[in-house]
Amino acid sequence: MMMHLKLFSVFLLLSLLPFQSSAIKCYAGSRGFINGKLEQKFIQETCDEGMLYCIESYTGDFDEVTASCQHLGTNMRLLDLCQSKNPKKINEDLTTRCCKTDLCNNIGVEKKKLKKIEN
Repeated sequence: MMMHLKLFSVFLLLSLLPFQSSAIKCYAGSRGFINGKLEQKFIQETCDEGMLYCIESYTGDFDEVTASCQHLGTNMRLLDLCQSKNPKKINEDLTTRCCKTDLCNNIGVEKKKLKKIEN
């Protein structure tokens, strides 16, 4: 009986310890024109377990930006890009890139921060 109590105590102690999550953190959100006004909203998001990539796309002037985590519904072409030796694609004025470290999809987010308008 004492052995079961000790094992239970060890199990309880281990279950209460914080474990390091292997989930990647990415920026998620967008910047673009809505009704002629440049708007943006980005947050830091913890991706689902097993997702490996942060993804972003942006125009050359950084007026239009999207950022997100990889998810189960991520397009296969985009996953192929992420898994390639050069996970960055420039197509005319749009750059799409993938990366694998926390908050690494920050080029478009950081490049042109909009000042908040105070009323």
